[in-house]
Amino acid sequence: MAGGTRNIRITVSQECFALLADAMCEFSKSTGRFQSLRSTVQHACARAKGLEIAREEVEKFISGLPLEGSISIWLEVKPDWIEDYDAVRHRIAETCGRVMHDRVVIAFVVWLVRTNKLL
Repeated sequence: MAGGTRNIRITVSQECFALLADAMCEFSKSTGRFQSLRSTVQHACARAKGLEIAREEVEKFISGLPLEGSISIWLEVKPDWIEDYDAVRHRIAETCGRVMHDRVVIAFVVWLVRTNKLL
């Protein structure tokens, strides 16, 4: 079910910020255009559709990277990709048996796509 624009505010650690910034840089280099966090996460959500998400992989990611921190980030999820974002959120929740905070979903989907060299 598509909705309107959703504005997500997350606070992340320096390590999580670096992961997201590195992904934006990598995506920018691969497209030959500067890419925003929004476009990077949007692309990652679209690419993650065909990828397997294993509970062990999510848990290992969460335990291996400090995610929570004091760096504030706003992400605007627009109607043209909100279904992809929600699908990733639901797949992670189903896989892990619990709803994950947006900070986990955003960082994990970017990491997953980078790890699979799909960014």
